[in-house]
Amino acid sequence: MFHGYGNDEHEMIRIIDAVYKAEQQVSCPVTSPLLAPQPSYLSFHGTYDRPYMGGAYWYPDGCTVEKRRRACEQVSNAVVSLLDSTMFTHRRKILVGFSQGGYLAYRMIVDHPTMFDAAILLSPSFKGENHTTSLTSPTRIFLAYGANDRTIPHDDQLTARRVLNAAGHLEYHEYRGMAHVICDQEINDIHDFLSR
Repeated sequence: MFHGYGNDEHEMIRIIDAVYKAEQQVSCPVTSPLLAPQPSYLSFHGTYDRPYMGGAYWYPDGCTVEKRRRACEQVSNAVVSLLDSTMFTHRRKILVGFSQGGYLAYRMIVDHPTMFDAAILLSPSFKGENHTTSLTSPTRIFLAYGANDRTIPHDDQLTARRVLNAAGHLEYHEYRGMAHVICDQEINDIHDFLSR
């Protein structure tokens, strides 16, 4: 799991806790739960710490596309080397990222197209990707934006949707009245996506 700009690893833990709380609300005691009883996850802290204000980020604001991609590739390779262990061989590997972390998760699929079973990209930044960008991967992808999200430019949102849809495994959600945040319905939709 990869947090957004200016936040930390606890942001993503709150999200996964909310998804599992949704699981407890829909599970019937007679049947087995749809998801594992307890989440098993790794939630990472951004590469760069923000001085004075706290929180972290994955790549510097305003950096070039190439610098952003290189920063993502370094994290991607480190995470994949960690997952390249017998401990993780038979586990589903699902990326979860918000904003900058969503873009990082997307770049991890680009760099390692067959490594991950699914990815949950919540309001991902897509700056620098364009009409020439393509993705070839069997990874199932959940993509979500708020209809009122002005943090991620609308053109970048459209590019994300086009690129991910062309890969053939996209589930897209847009939430009315929502800006660059996460809403309750989104948590429920993530729960349903993970349950399938």
